[in-house]
Amino acid sequence: MTRNERYIANCIFRLRVLESNGNSYEELFTNVMQQCNPNFRQVKPQGSWGDKKNDGFDEKTGTYYQVYAPENLSSTENNAITKLVTDFNGLLAFWPNIGFTVKKFYYVLNDKFKGVGPALYANIAKLRDANSDIKIDIFDSKRLQDIFDSLDECKMQNVIGAIPSSDSSMLTIDAIHTAVKHIMDFKSVALSPFIPKDPNMQKKIEFNNLSEHLGDLMFNALIGTRNLEEYFSNENGNQIEILRDIFNTFYQESLLQNFNNSDEVFIDIYNKASPKDATKAVADAVMALMAYFFESCDIFKSPENDSTY
Repeated sequence: MTRNERYIANCIFRLRVLESNGNSYEELFTNVMQQCNPNFRQVKPQGSWGDKKNDGFDEKTGTYYQVYAPENLSSTENNAITKLVTDFNGLLAFWPNIGFTVKKFYYVLNDKFKGVGPALYANIAKLRDANSDIKIDIFDSKRLQDIFDSLDECKMQNVIGAIPSSDSSMLTIDAIHTAVKHIMDFKSVALSPFIPKDPNMQKKIEFNNLSEHLGDLMFNALIGTRNLEEYFSNENGNQIEILRDIFNTFYQESLLQNFNNSDEVFIDIYNKASPKDATKAVADAVMALMAYFFESCDIFKSPENDSTY
C-alpha cells in the first residue's frame, strides 16, 4: 500500500466519521473494532431488553463500549452527560449479574474531531472516583481514526470499500462501464462549460490547494484516460456531457458542506461517484473519471477562470 493510497484511505474514513450520526456511526465503530480485535462482540438490541447499555464488548479484557453520536455533540452536551451516567449504571446493573466482569468502560463519542467539552470529562472523573476498580474513559473520533489508520489494506477495505490504486495502467472497459452506469443514475444541473486555453494539471492542483497525495493519484489516473476515450468513442449519445454535468453537480453540492479543505471536497465527490461495494478496478475507474473531468476544468476552479461555475 503506497503512501498516497494510505492517505486517500485516511481521507475517505475521515469523511465517513464526519457524515455519520446515530446508528450509522455505531455501525462504523463496530466495523472498525471487529477488524482490529477478533474478540470484539457486537450487542444487538433485543426487544424490550434493548442492549442493556452495551453496544459492544471484549469479554477477554472486560472492556465495554457504549456509543453516542448526535449530529452536533456540543449542542447536546447535557444529554451526553445524562446518557453517560445512565448507561454506565445500567451496564453495571446487568452484565456483572450474569457472569461478566467489567474492567474497562469507554464512552464512544463522535465529536467529529472537534474535541470533547470539560463538563463531560468532569463527569467521567466523578464516575472514576465512585468506581476505582474500573477504568473509565472517553473514546473520541480521533481514537477511532487512529485505530483505522493502524489496519492493513485488506481490513481498511473491509471498512471503507476499495481504495483507488496508484497504478491505473490496467484500467478495463468493464470497470469503466460499471462506474459510469452508477454515476449516470444521479440527477444533474446543466453546465455551461468553461474550456481553458492552456489546461495545466499541476497548476490547477496547486491553485485549488489539493494535497500532493491526491495530485499524484490523479496524475497516475490520467494514464487510464486513453481507455476512457476509447470507451466514450464506442458509446452513443451525449454521455460525456451528462457525466460532466453530474460531476459538476457533485462538486457544487460538496462546496455547500463547508468542509475543512479541498481534499475533503475531492473525497466527497469520489464517495458520491463510487458504487457501493465497488471493486478496486471500479475504484480506479472512478478516479480516472475524476482526473479526466478535473483536467478539463469541469470540477474545481480553473486558474484561468477563478470561479466555481
